[in-house]
Amino acid sequence: MKVLMLVSRLNIGGTEKYILSLSQSLLTHGVQVGVAADGGPLANSFQKVGIRLHNVPIGKNSKRISLLSSIIAKERYNLIHAHDSKSFAQAVTLSQKHKTPLIITIHGTYHRRAALLSAARTSQRVIVVSPKLTQWLLNHKIPTDKIQMIPNGIDIATFRPAANKNHWRKALRLPQTAQILVYAGRFSSDKYPIARTVVLAAERIAKYNRQFLAVLVGPGSRRSDLVQLAAKVNRRLGRTAIIIRPSMSNIQHAYYVSDVVVGTGRVALEAMACAKPVVAAGVAGYCGIVQLKNINKMVQCHFGDHGAFAPITPETLSSDINSLLRNPKKAYALGKLGVKTVKRRFSIKVIGSRIIQIYKGVN
Repeated sequence: MKVLMLVSRLNIGGTEKYILSLSQSLLTHGVQVGVAADGGPLANSFQKVGIRLHNVPIGKNSKRISLLSSIIAKERYNLIHAHDSKSFAQAVTLSQKHKTPLIITIHGTYHRRAALLSAARTSQRVIVVSPKLTQWLLNHKIPTDKIQMIPNGIDIATFRPAANKNHWRKALRLPQTAQILVYAGRFSSDKYPIARTVVLAAERIAKYNRQFLAVLVGPGSRRSDLVQLAAKVNRRLGRTAIIIRPSMSNIQHAYYVSDVVVGTGRVALEAMACAKPVVAAGVAGYCGIVQLKNINKMVQCHFGDHGAFAPITPETLSSDINSLLRNPKKAYALGKLGVKTVKRRFSIKVIGSRIIQIYKGVN
């Protein structure tokens, strides 16, 4: 079996890390994998683990399709797996032209809907990462037997508990004695409101806790707005309590330095695998502290990205973060629960095996 993964660009984001983890898992199962994309900051990570990369510049649609078509013919790929809006539209054309089975993974409804639904109708299977997306597809008349709910798979060899927090704090030039909150996510228009709320919640905590530091890590078009907001808050506080960092290809190092992580979707699962207590907040709203009594509901709504329990506010967020900072035993127990949960339900070994079965079913 030879699979071609299609994605626009290998940026540092949840979709791209999903493709990386899945491709690595497929290789260990003897599946040949190639990835077609317009380069990007994660390209080196793919090459390091031996995944074949095909550089396909984002440009004219017809030119990209022509190049992808020649790659499929020359390399004899017998399955296409597409992962984002631009790829969905091109994958439909390529699948029909080469009579090659098509599978798509839907990571969220932020994709261009026309392209997404066209690909969903054409493809042999549609993989979704949360049950909420299953319902969304059913509402758009996609047949139920075509949809497979398979959550994000986490590489637990990469995302694992770190023994020495202070080592990583020194490496990232962060204070050893601080209580550190880490937020990881895109600073794009859809997710900027989350980061903004994290900054305002951090201000409330930092007013009364001089040991507190918030570190926000990510890329995105609203980054400069966030930097300006953080600067204003730091001036009001009279100290640097909020730091904005660029995106990191080894985001696990940021989790290692933290006492609490705020995140959604894949970030929540990665941080849990690193034994960190997680507060889930996403595009759809607020889910709160991830714990045994609500973990199944959290998974249903992808930790706040595809559904939520309440609106996200600085008051609620700061209250939950403080409850974890003030109760290290609770935070530690939640960290252990996170590791156990990810190993059992979300490891890439488990998820990769399920996806291979889908591949076999359409080939």
